[in-house]
Amino acid sequence: MKSPLLSGTTAGYEEFRKEWRTLGSVTIAASFAFPTLVFFSIGIFAPIFAEEFGWSFGVMMSGILIASLSILLLGPFVGRYIDAKGARKITAISLIGFGLGYMSLALSNGSIALYFVSWAMMSIAGVGATAISFTYIVNNAFHERRGLALGVALSSSGISAMIVKPLAGLTIALFGWRETIILIGLMPIVISAPILFLGVRNEAKRRTAHGGRKSTGLHADEGHSIGEALRTRRLWILLIAFTAIAFGNGAPIPNLENILKTHRFETGEIIAITSTIGAALIVGRLLGGWLIDKFWAPMIGFILLVCAAIGCWILAQGGVSLFQAQVAVILISIAAGVEYDLLSFLVAKYLGRRHYGAIYSLVFGFFAMSTGVGPMLLGRLYDIQNNYMFGLLLCSAMLLFAAGMLLALGRYPDAIKTDSSDATAAPTRSSEAT
Repeated sequence: MKSPLLSGTTAGYEEFRKEWRTLGSVTIAASFAFPTLVFFSIGIFAPIFAEEFGWSFGVMMSGILIASLSILLLGPFVGRYIDAKGARKITAISLIGFGLGYMSLALSNGSIALYFVSWAMMSIAGVGATAISFTYIVNNAFHERRGLALGVALSSSGISAMIVKPLAGLTIALFGWRETIILIGLMPIVISAPILFLGVRNEAKRRTAHGGRKSTGLHADEGHSIGEALRTRRLWILLIAFTAIAFGNGAPIPNLENILKTHRFETGEIIAITSTIGAALIVGRLLGGWLIDKFWAPMIGFILLVCAAIGCWILAQGGVSLFQAQVAVILISIAAGVEYDLLSFLVAKYLGRRHYGAIYSLVFGFFAMSTGVGPMLLGRLYDIQNNYMFGLLLCSAMLLFAAGMLLALGRYPDAIKTDSSDATAAPTRSSEAT
């Protein structure tokens, strides 16, 4: 009998030859999409806004909550639309709307209301260009090596971190912050949207290209409806586990600079430590994706989350050395790198792909909300206690709890039982026009 820890074989890599165009297009498009682009760039402009308009960092970062709330409330509707119509068109249109919303930040004049309006525009327009769409495309293009493909596509967050921050620093020095906002806002419009629309084939063409080949495991027309999923134990395990993961791993990263300051590191040392985040995210995406294809994904998630918990525990201690801090940041960042692809992989494996968009968007919405709340709560605990010890220990405990929850998912299902009334008629999917 095959061990439940093993998943997949050495076969399946021919998918990359057949679908390299799709994977490359998604990876580039997602690098300048929502919320990745704004999350990795808003910290650049926050000190400028604080100096020019007198805004507090707490107020400025609360824009993240607007983004998180938009994903939570609108994500399920976008997911259902994608299930019915496909992701290609809505994602391209959403990228354009997101870019226009981002550029509206250049109109900031000291009115915090106008600032929040810009966040609302970005968030509402950008919901169609999140991991909900990108993972849907990858899940439908890849089967045997889905985990690695998701890892490649979602390494976009690391790519964004490595490109946007230095580019913004250079253009602010040369032209100014308003011009830099316009330049960054153009990226999803002139890079992401055209590349995605031209590089991703519609579903009808993909089925023709694959010649009706059936993949191993669950087929695209198998899986729970959203109502059925809500009645399963596994959906609630995923909801609880990934809400805890988003808090435990998401809270420290935006606060890392200040966490390291409390350990009395110099500015140059802090920059050197945090500069590894982008590369560690990419390593986490690729390594995690490769591992979940070969081994039982919940166990891989368990190991990486335990490593991140150790990283938080290290930073919660006093007298942390430069080497210890670097190790801690790498452990946290690598685990952060595998979050999205692990979530996507587990939803498809345990709940099926027939209503993937709706189910994934539900879990992703709670994940995003927790990601928005975590950094603010950790910062608030610092304001109260003047240190991060309790907050980081709380993050470590949340990660250990989530790691244990993942193991409760059990073996991959060979088939997914659905209600007879729902199973008798699989929903039709309208193919997109070229």
